[in-house]
Amino acid sequence: PMSTYIKAYWKENLLLLFIITVGAGAQILAGILNARALNSLIAFNWTQFFWSMLAIILMLGLYVLSLLFRIPYEAKVIQLMVTQIRTDITESLEDLTYQEFHQHEASAFISWLNNDITTIEATGYTNLYACITMIIEALFATVSLIFFHWSIVLFAFAISLLTYFLPMLVKKRVQDSTLEMTQEQEKFVGTVTSVLQGFDTLFSYNLVSRIRDRVYQASQDLADKKVDQRKQLTYSAILGASGNLLGQSGILILTGYLALQQIVTIGSINATEALSNKIFNSVGNITNTILEIKSITPIFEKFQSLKNTDRPQSQSFEVANNTISLNQLNYTYDQGDQLWDQGVSYDFSQNGKYAILGPSGSGKSTLFNILNGKLTDYQGSLRICGNEIKETKGEDIREEVMYLDQTPYIFEGTILDNISLGETFSEDQVWQALAEAGLTDYVKGLTNGLDTPVGEGGRSLSGGQKQRLALARGFIRHKNIVLVDEGTSSLDQEAALNIERNLVTNPQLTVIMITHNLRSEIEAELDGVLDLAQFI
Repeated sequence: PMSTYIKAYWKENLLLLFIITVGAGAQILAGILNARALNSLIAFNWTQFFWSMLAIILMLGLYVLSLLFRIPYEAKVIQLMVTQIRTDITESLEDLTYQEFHQHEASAFISWLNNDITTIEATGYTNLYACITMIIEALFATVSLIFFHWSIVLFAFAISLLTYFLPMLVKKRVQDSTLEMTQEQEKFVGTVTSVLQGFDTLFSYNLVSRIRDRVYQASQDLADKKVDQRKQLTYSAILGASGNLLGQSGILILTGYLALQQIVTIGSINATEALSNKIFNSVGNITNTILEIKSITPIFEKFQSLKNTDRPQSQSFEVANNTISLNQLNYTYDQGDQLWDQGVSYDFSQNGKYAILGPSGSGKSTLFNILNGKLTDYQGSLRICGNEIKETKGEDIREEVMYLDQTPYIFEGTILDNISLGETFSEDQVWQALAEAGLTDYVKGLTNGLDTPVGEGGRSLSGGQKQRLALARGFIRHKNIVLVDEGTSSLDQEAALNIERNLVTNPQLTVIMITHNLRSEIEAELDGVLDLAQFI
């Protein structure tokens, strides 16, 4: 919730509260002094009028000065908190399993970190400080009314309660409409991301207009939800305004009556009107503002759901050897169908070299996803280095296992960025990895070398260069077990053969490769071939 981050930055928020209080106090005091100035005019007391006006000017100057400090400082405090929220979300993502992460679309997380945080910033914290300001001003104004007559305070209090509770009648509708709006924002980001990433495909079919159509429809759906949210907030505002109107007119009538009875001065009418305006405007807006603030509660609950993953305690990972053992291993898809008719049992010896064969749909990639710790809801047993995968932390498994994907993801950045992935390696280590991947000559021929940008998704690289870059990314980390999922399929035959030969002739590695093209030169170096066709 919002309060968690307010407590985390309590010193900054305390200073901001002080600045708000000074500004509110100066503004209210200026309103009270108005009565004194008017009474001075009525009595033709020019000296008192002069000093009253000077005091009013000083108070208004103090109010303006408080705004000068408050506005940028409030923005700074809000940014501190929303940055921490983003950090907490991404830290929660780190703790998710592969399957938990993929229960959401990546675009949904983008929407969380952008659209939802923007909503929290504007509807949450900005409104919160506005609400605090209104509460302080309303309290100061109410206390000030005591100096005029107790009946005015009593009337103001009664109408304030009415003004506060009326908008609560639509509280649930406001919260629901806000949640629906944030969910539609996630869909919008997902649609736009998907269709823009498919530009090349649509372009080749002369269907680029589909981008316009999909974005237009998604925008319309989002607009409908935003309009509905504003409609619910409008209902809340009208209910609050009704109490506000009743209160202001009532205070004016009551003070006028007291003035006619000579209980209060004529100048009091001006002051009580200004103070009552401040009270009822504040109370009316407070209710609506509180509803808006509470409407973001589902957003925080959504964030919190990432932390509610209940998984069994992982066992400590011990590296006894680099063997991999499958015993009646099987996997069941969401539809309830088992992958293999009979469980797969097979042993991969330490430092052995193996190939996995099988037709499309035989479970080769699924087996690799289990070996890499991505999928842990398998049946049977799978042990790596003597550790049952489903009982072990995925991070520990991936410290020992290097997974070379068929379609590696290339990050926007430089060649060096895509090899290091934020970790620190020496220049010699980087060039050694490039040499093993057969990419040295290409990188040395570039003007900027390792610092050459690769573009979005590695757009400036060919398919083979992307795969070589991914291989270098893996080689530099020197894992003991290497899983190669068609990791050389985009390379020419000679380059692919050289890299595969380097892998299968390295005596320190356990190598398992998925391939549709098992070369005879490589097969001769293997210790075994697992054909999954026999299990389906």
